[in-house]
Amino acid sequence: MKINLGAGPNWYKEGWHVLDHKLDKKNFRIKGDLLDIKLKNNKCDLVFISHTLEHIPHINIQKVLCEINRIMKPGGTIRILVPDLRKIATAYVKKDKLFFKKAKDEDHSIRTDLGFGGMLMNFIVSPGQDTILLNRSVSKFIAGYAHLYSYDFDMMKAILKLCGFCKIQHKKFCDSQVSDFREPCHILGMDSKYYNLNNKFYKKHNLIHKYINGDYKINFKFTGFDKDPLTSLIVEAKKDKYVPVSKKNDINYNKKNYNNYAFSPIYKEQIRKRLLNLGININTK
Repeated sequence: MKINLGAGPNWYKEGWHVLDHKLDKKNFRIKGDLLDIKLKNNKCDLVFISHTLEHIPHINIQKVLCEINRIMKPGGTIRILVPDLRKIATAYVKKDKLFFKKAKDEDHSIRTDLGFGGMLMNFIVSPGQDTILLNRSVSKFIAGYAHLYSYDFDMMKAILKLCGFCKIQHKKFCDSQVSDFREPCHILGMDSKYYNLNNKFYKKHNLIHKYINGDYKINFKFTGFDKDPLTSLIVEAKKDKYVPVSKKNDINYNKKNYNNYAFSPIYKEQIRKRLLNLGININTK
């Protein structure tokens, strides 16, 4: 079994399943959450997850990767793409105009009104529909977010190793022993050569990819795998063993990590009551 996690409703590849919270359940389509994937243990030979993990709150990254590990067969391969914190931060420090010009060609949504700092931060925190931020009294909507965190290779390697993965490699664009992963992301039915999928490209080929009143209007499908070669960190790893999250290995409670403080609001009775009114039951034990 091969599965693309977080690919959305507009990606298709023969022989591949897709899991995404935006999907309706159909053949090769699985509606679900990366924290609770509705598949049996040791099911998948290949897993691909592209520009999705940066949308996951860093509090949950270990749980998500352990859940992905659970559904993978021992020796199975995972290929991960996320924005490369090292590349982007280096370009920011050097004030590399050419890098950010090319980055804008890869992703036309990068903000440019706040200079290099704004472009850097757009890779780390960006607007979107995946996570909702409320104020501390849980009484007012503030905004929706897409990107919530960023990683370099050392960070990703440390987390993957903790989650039971081995043979963790920093890969180049479309470089893989897995033949599927040598095919770049492109428009289904078009040449498989990689092109930046931006507004200029869509206009040139009479393709519609627009955000209108909270939803996207798209008249085509994507296929293939790697994208954004300039700004992407690409990592491959093998499943070694399943390592569930426990009190002993949970990085959120590591003494070297301040993540534990993020849970402090749930100990306030007023917050718990407001969350219960929203149907969210919090266990503080």
